[in-house]
Amino acid sequence: MDPKIHVLSRALIIHNDQLLLAYDPRQEPKHYYELNAPFFYLPGGHLEFKESSEDALLREIFEETGYGSDIERFLGVLEHSWKFPGDEVCYHTHEINLIFKVNLKGIKSNIKIVQKEEHVAFKWVSLEKINDIDLRPAILKNMIPQWLVDNKLRMFQSVMT
Repeated sequence: MDPKIHVLSRALIIHNDQLLLAYDPRQEPKHYYELNAPFFYLPGGHLEFKESSEDALLREIFEETGYGSDIERFLGVLEHSWKFPGDEVCYHTHEINLIFKVNLKGIKSNIKIVQKEEHVAFKWVSLEKINDIDLRPAILKNMIPQWLVDNKLRMFQSVMT
């Protein structure tokens, strides 16, 4: 394995107290933190060389959902690393996530997002239930409510395992 640091833009998308989360719907191969353990994460993806974090996020959201989006505000940075014992499918184990509050154009939380890519599907989850689901990185369960209470809050978190 060739360890690398990956830079990603992620979106916090909320409508009617519902949070849009991504997950990998495939049965095989799975590239999760623990093998064969599905989980949810914020939508978004990798920045390409010389691409701004905002442009990358708008591109990724469109590629994954088919919807245009607008960035409302920057929320913070989440640095995260983890270990994959025996997992050769997902090679990156250290991410720097730039997180933005994003609005999808013309979308409502009661509309199912049609899957556009094999490895990414979406589900609306009630904000009240984020503590009941496997949201990764888990620190997001603390960060999201703080962002929603304080519109000016910018956070940095580093979770290294």
